Amino acid sequence: MAEAIAIISFVSAVAGLVDISSRALNRLNEFHSASQEVPESFRHISAQLPIVLDGLRRTEARAKAGHVDSRTQEALVPTIEGCRDRVASLHEILEEVLPSRTDSSLDRAIKAAKSLSKDKKVQKLLKDIDSYLTSLTFHNTSGDTASISQTTPHRRINMTPADRDKNFVNRPYLFRDLDIMMKEYGRAAIAGIGGVGKTQIAVEQCYRFRERTPSGNILWVHAGSVSKLMQACKDVCDRLQLPGCSDPQSDTLRILHTWLTEESNGSWMLVVDNVDDLDILEQRLQSENGPKTLLQLIPQRQHGKVLVTTRDRRVGERLAVRGRTIIVPLMSLTEGRTLLASYLSTARDYEKGGLDELVETLDCLPLAISQAAAYMTENYMDVADYIALLEEGGDEMEALLSESFSDARRGEAADNSVLKTWKISFDQITSRFSRAADMLSLMSMFDRQGVPKTLLRSPEEPGHVFIGALATLQNFSLIGKSTDGKSYYMHRLIQIAVRTWLQLKGTLPQWEGRATHVLSVRFPSGEFDTWPDCAVLVPHVRAVLELERLPRESLFWRAKLLAKVAWYDSRQDRWQLAHDRAEAAAVMFEQIIGPEAPETLSSKVTAADSLIELGKPREAEKFLADILPVMRRVFGTDHIEILRNKGNQGWAKCRYGNLEEADIQLREVAQARERILGFMHPSTLLAYNNVAVNASRISYDGSEGAVALGRKVLTARQRLFGPKHIDVLEIQGNLACFLDQMEDYEEAEKFYKSTIAARDELFGPGSFWALTLMHNLAVCYRNQGKNEQALEIHKAVLSSRIEILGEEHIDTLMSRNGLVIGLINEGKDWEEVALQSRLILNYRDAIERTQRPFTSSLIPRAEKHLQHAYDHLKAQSIE
Repeated sequence: MAEAIAIISFVSAVAGLVDISSRALNRLNEFHSASQEVPESFRHISAQLPIVLDGLRRTEARAKAGHVDSRTQEALVPTIEGCRDRVASLHEILEEVLPSRTDSSLDRAIKAAKSLSKDKKVQKLLKDIDSYLTSLTFHNTSGDTASISQTTPHRRINMTPADRDKNFVNRPYLFRDLDIMMKEYGRAAIAGIGGVGKTQIAVEQCYRFRERTPSGNILWVHAGSVSKLMQACKDVCDRLQLPGCSDPQSDTLRILHTWLTEESNGSWMLVVDNVDDLDILEQRLQSENGPKTLLQLIPQRQHGKVLVTTRDRRVGERLAVRGRTIIVPLMSLTEGRTLLASYLSTARDYEKGGLDELVETLDCLPLAISQAAAYMTENYMDVADYIALLEEGGDEMEALLSESFSDARRGEAADNSVLKTWKISFDQITSRFSRAADMLSLMSMFDRQGVPKTLLRSPEEPGHVFIGALATLQNFSLIGKSTDGKSYYMHRLIQIAVRTWLQLKGTLPQWEGRATHVLSVRFPSGEFDTWPDCAVLVPHVRAVLELERLPRESLFWRAKLLAKVAWYDSRQDRWQLAHDRAEAAAVMFEQIIGPEAPETLSSKVTAADSLIELGKPREAEKFLADILPVMRRVFGTDHIEILRNKGNQGWAKCRYGNLEEADIQLREVAQARERILGFMHPSTLLAYNNVAVNASRISYDGSEGAVALGRKVLTARQRLFGPKHIDVLEIQGNLACFLDQMEDYEEAEKFYKSTIAARDELFGPGSFWALTLMHNLAVCYRNQGKNEQALEIHKAVLSSRIEILGEEHIDTLMSRNGLVIGLINEGKDWEEVALQSRLILNYRDAIERTQRPFTSSLIPRAEKHLQHAYDHLKAQSIE
C-alpha cells in the first residue's frame, strides 16, 4: 500500500511538472502563432521546453509501468520539484513579458523592454533546468541508457539563427553553385567582404535544406575565435541532448564529432559561420581524445552537409574544396534595387531612377542598402533626401555609413554598421599581415580604380612579399584585379571606410604624405615616350592633389608633383591647367625652399610658357625678363634653364608681333643650344623650329627660308624619333603653314591632313593644336577655291572651340571670321553672315585685349562684313 502511494505521489509530481511545462510552451506557441517574433532572449526556451517535456513523459510512463524502483523515485522527487519550480518561474516571466493580442502598442513596447531585463534570470533558470534534465535522463534506468547515448533526439533540431528573410533577394547563380558543391563534395565555402550577405545566404540555404530533408538536423556554430567555437559546439551538444555534455569535465568536441560521424543519427547540415581568421585552422582545440583542429572536427560523411562562411578566401580553400570557394560578389543593380524596394513602404520611394542612383552610390553592397533603408524609415526620409546627404561627402557620408541598425539576421555579435563591420577586417589584417595593411592604406589615397603595381610596390621589395600582400587583400575581397590584369581597384565604400579607419587611428596625414611622395617620385618626365605611363597616373594625381591633411614635411613633394604634372600638361596642350599647376608649384616651392631655389625658378618659367599659349605673350615676356637676373645668379650664363627663359621671351615676342627682335633672340638661343648640346638634341631642334616659325611671319623670303629650315628640322626629328612623335608632328604642321604662305597649297594640304590624322590618333579628335591645324586647312581649301570643304571644316572647328575654349576666346572668334569669309564666298546665307559678324563684334573688348598682331584686323573686318551683309539683305528685300 505504501509503495503504491509512493508511486502515485511520484507520478503526481511528474504530472505537475509536465503540466506547468506544457502551459509555458503553449504560451510561447500562442505568441509565435500570431506571427510575432519571439524575443531573442526567449528563443532558447521554445527549443528547450519540448526536450524537457519529452524526458518527463518518458519518466512518467516508466514510473506507471513499474520500471522505476522506490529508491530511484525517492532520489528523483527533489529533482522533479526543483525542475517544476524553475519552470513555474519561467512561466511567470513569460506571462509578464510576452504581449497578448489585446495589448496596445505601448504595452507591447513596455513588455519588450522588460524582456531584456529578464534575460540573465532566464539564462540562469535554463541552466538549472538543463542540470535537472541531465539527472532525469541519467535515471531513465540502466536498460535504456545505451540507446539514448547516441540516438537522434525525438525533436528535430533547427539552430538557424534567424527566421527566413521575407526580403531575401534570390541570386540563383550562387545557389546553383552551392547545390553543385553539396551534391559533389558534401561541403562548400562562400567568401566575400563583410556586409555582402554571406550569412543571409547561409540562412536561406538552411531553410532550403529543411524543405528537401524535413527530418534533418540543422546545426550552426559561430567560429570567430576558438573560444566562440568551443562554446558553439557545447551549445550544439546541449541542443542535441547528448549525454555527458552538461558535465564541465566532458570532452564536448569528441562527443559532437562522434555524433556527426554516426549515420544512424540521420541527415544533418552544419554551418560554420564567420571563420575569418586563418589562424583558427591551425590552433589546437581543447579536446584530449577527440579532434585537435577545426578541420578534424568536421567529418566527411554522406549523410552530412557542411557550409562555411568567411571573409578570407583561403579559409574556404582549406575547410571546403580547394579551388572551388564560391565568391559572393556585390549585388547587381537590379538585385540591389529589389532589396532596397523591399524595405521601403511608400509609393514615392519606388521611382526606379532614384533607387538606382542610391544603390549605385552604395556600391550595391547589401549591408549598406539595408542600413540606408533603416535610416530612411526611422527618420521619415525619402530616397532623394538620403542621396543628397551622401553627396555632401566627407563627415556626412562617414556618419551615415557608421549608423547601426537592428538586423536579427546577422546574429548578436555582428555589427550592422558598414564601417564598423569592415574595421574588423582592417584590424585583423593589420595584426597578421602588416605589409598588406600598409598597401591597403596607401591604395586608399589614390583614385580607387586602375591603381598600377608601380604605385604599390616598395623599392627593393622582394617579389614574394609584394605578391603575398596583394593576395591577402584580394582574399579578403578588399581589392580586385582590373580587367587589364595590370592594375587594381577598390570599391568606393571600402575606400571611405579605410580612410575613416586611418583617421580613427590618427595616421591619415601620414598616409596622405606617403602617397604624395610615392606619386611625385614615380611620375615620369612628361616627355612624349612617357605619355602612356603619365596617362595611367593622371587620375591618381588628381586624387592625391585633393588630399587635405598633408603634413608640412610632405609639401615639398606635393610641389614636386605639381611641377612634373604641369610640364606634362604643357606637352599635352592643356595650357590653362599647366599654368595653374606650375604657378601653384612655384608658390609652394618659394614658401618651402625660397624664391631663388632652382625648383621655384623652373616652375615660374613653365607658368610663363603657358601664358604665351593662353594669349598673353606680353605679360609672359615681362615676367620672364624680371626673373632672368635671379636665374643668372642661380644657374650661371649658359645653363639650360637660362636658355629656356630667353627662348620663351623670343617666342613671346614672335606671338605679339615683335618679329625682328624675336628673330635675333631665337637665333641666339638656337645657336647656343647647338653649341652646348649639339644640333640633333631635341631642345636644339625645338629652338630652330621656333626660328623657322618666326621667319615665316617676317616676309615671303622668310617663308622660303622657313621652309628650308623646317625641312631640315623635320628630317632630323624623324631620324631621331620616328614619324609619329609629337615633336615631329609639331614641325610637320608648321611646315604645312610655311608652304601655305608660299601658295604651295597642294603640298601644304598633304602635310595638314597627315598631321591632323596623326595628332587625332595621339590625343583624340578636337585637341588644341589639331583644331588650329584644321582651321588652317580650311583656309588652305578656301585659297584653292574649295569653298564647300572649307565651310564644313570651319563649322566643325567653331563648334569644338566654343565647347572647349568658350565664346570669347580669340581662337573661337578667328573661327567665326573664317566661317564668315566662307559664307561670303558662297554668296548665299547673308543672315548667317550678319549673325556671325555681330557675335564677333560683341567681344570687341576681348579682341582688343589680345596681344597677337594678326587678330587686330578682326574688328574692322567684322564691321565691313556686317555692312556687306546688310547691303545684300536690303537689296534682297527690295527685290
